[in-house]
Amino acid sequence: MIPRLWDLLILLLTTSLANCLLHVQKNEIRTFDSLDGLWTFVREPHNGGDIGIGNQWNTLDLDKFPNATVMPVPSAYNDIGTGSELRDHIGWVWYEKKEFVPLRDRNMRHVLRFASVNYFAVVYVNSEKVTSHTGGHLPFEVDVSSQIKFGAENKFTVAVNNTLSWSTIPQGDFNYQKLAQRNISGRILSRLPDGAVKNVGNFDFFNYAGILRTVQLVKIPSIHIQNINIVADHTGSFFFETAANNLDGIQVEVKMFDGDSNQVFTTNQTKAEGKLENAKLWWPRGMGDPNLYTLDVSLISDGELVDIYRETFGFRTVTWSDSQIFINSKPFYCLGFGMHEDFELIGRGFNQAVMTKDLNLLEWMGGNCYRTTHYPYSEERMFENDRRGIAVIVETPAVGLKGFSKANNNLHIKMLTDMIDRDKNHPSVFAWSLANEPVTSKKESRAYFKTLVDTAHGIDRTRPVTTVYGPTNFDNDETADLMDFICVNRYYGWYIDMGYIPWINQSVYWDISLWRETFHKPIIVTEYGADSIPGLNQEPSVDFSEQYQNEVIQETHHAFDALHKDHTITGEMIWNFADFMTGMTTTRAVGNHKGVFTRSRQAKIAAYTLRNRYLKRFDQTQLEIWD
Repeated sequence: MIPRLWDLLILLLTTSLANCLLHVQKNEIRTFDSLDGLWTFVREPHNGGDIGIGNQWNTLDLDKFPNATVMPVPSAYNDIGTGSELRDHIGWVWYEKKEFVPLRDRNMRHVLRFASVNYFAVVYVNSEKVTSHTGGHLPFEVDVSSQIKFGAENKFTVAVNNTLSWSTIPQGDFNYQKLAQRNISGRILSRLPDGAVKNVGNFDFFNYAGILRTVQLVKIPSIHIQNINIVADHTGSFFFETAANNLDGIQVEVKMFDGDSNQVFTTNQTKAEGKLENAKLWWPRGMGDPNLYTLDVSLISDGELVDIYRETFGFRTVTWSDSQIFINSKPFYCLGFGMHEDFELIGRGFNQAVMTKDLNLLEWMGGNCYRTTHYPYSEERMFENDRRGIAVIVETPAVGLKGFSKANNNLHIKMLTDMIDRDKNHPSVFAWSLANEPVTSKKESRAYFKTLVDTAHGIDRTRPVTTVYGPTNFDNDETADLMDFICVNRYYGWYIDMGYIPWINQSVYWDISLWRETFHKPIIVTEYGADSIPGLNQEPSVDFSEQYQNEVIQETHHAFDALHKDHTITGEMIWNFADFMTGMTTTRAVGNHKGVFTRSRQAKIAAYTLRNRYLKRFDQTQLEIWD
């Protein structure tokens, strides 16, 4: 299970370099205009069909509409209004922004880039459709050079639809009562009114929608770097490959720098391999320093710099046995969190202050890892993980899958491929998660997930692949043997045997041990915990009190200690880092309250219990290698 570096170069051979997206950066040649800010915003009627597209709203000035308002970007739109109509809207909304593009930039290619739009987007520039995109949480871009009017004002329009169904990822149930049935005397035979719509996602978080992350008009030269792939391991061996759209008459210059800006390698080849003596490795928190290197790729024509791009990376190897995960050949034990990109007002919209606060609190807690539950997180956050030494399992948006059609499989593969391509050079990413809590007791799930495992392995053999199991058990799952390691969510004392806290220790130990005995794979418990309403105190404890949450967590930890001692688990993640919003159900009082922090990031009792545990185990330099 310990792959050799050069066997891993299938990563570079099977990925189409020309079709990949580089993170946006500003340097000697490249620049961009931020289109973040206030956009004109128009909401169509609730589930009103395709009124805007049918009536070509893209050709009109949306700010002239009687119901036009403004909407901040980035942000979810749901919580910005004052009524439930916007919060609970299903269907289309429209965004419009006018921006002047200077005449001096006419020799640059202009690429319109969206970091995340949820869920389905149609994009227009100066009334002309330029692209569409399915799925939130991953970037997409389109060259709009031929649509841009230089030295003039330009109109950017985006139509967004948040409707979920069994054909989307994530999936949702969509029910529509078009016309209520009536009998011969005209009596209504349906309890629902005409036009009633119910759209419920197969997941336990709010379906925040809109332009959730930054929008940029990227300006790059006509001859430009398209992609960079880097593989660098703990022995100091490395391989890189870069692609450009045109190299005729172009000289390539590649330089590698360490964290102190010392040049340690140079070449004029578009791909090369080498080995650094005494390379400084990237380590997770508690195991060493997160050392980073930079690869500078330059394109030069007739002695003039044409394009340049700088990619950070780290020398780091992930391997695994049948019971442990290793980073740089040292045992790694995850002390982590399930999380959400969720905050008051902005919903799932990207916010630098919220991101920084969350990662600061993760460090204060003594954590060393987290999973991007239940979708890829922002690009800015991935770079921060690298810098801080936070190990991450990156997860696709496939939460709560119940249907396994071929069309869904193809969409899932596309999302998985885009996710791996976006994050492949981040040393903090140590695994790919294919899905959270799919119903893998269904026979058809096996073929579905085999294609996903094969896809991930075909692109990247340097990282293990996992799936997070919830509703299925060790004795009825159809897919876990396909994974490199297994993640399990279990809620003893909450969803199972609420009130029976003394049973938790034995129940967790019994359950997780049987997964291990059945599949002989490393296991991380990726969710456990209980809800607590902030400030609700009750002694003796009762459900939803802070005391009850704390006791459930403490008892679960007793089981974890025994499972770790018996070489059964290689990590644990609390659910959840902070309270977050959900749809309305009888079990949710203004959201999910399993956080050890409140939604405004104030600590509950359980936060101190978890902090004490993580800090005692933070130094992992003395972890033993299990037989």
